[in-house]
Amino acid sequence: MTNGDAFFQGSQIYEPVALLRRSAEILYVARVGMKASRQFMILMPTGEPAWPHEPLGSLSDIAWALRAHEWHDVAPEPVGQNERFAKTLARLLIERA
Repeated sequence: MTNGDAFFQGSQIYEPVALLRRSAEILYVARVGMKASRQFMILMPTGEPAWPHEPLGSLSDIAWALRAHEWHDVAPEPVGQNERFAKTLARLLIERA
């Protein structure tokens, strides 16, 4: 079993909702857990956590984490058809700048 297989066969569901690009670096913000869950994680393209954070409980918490790691100046891009999460995250990053 490869690392990717283990990642996708785990019990958690990862649904990317926003993408952040800075030079050659890319981060994803993803909803984590069961469908009804509202927890989020910041992931690298490999599916690994970008930083050693537990799943965070809100987009506001995600904005604080991005700010702490100096990603607050990067505009989130929507992933998928729902742009709401990326727009909300962008607003939160601007409010805290």
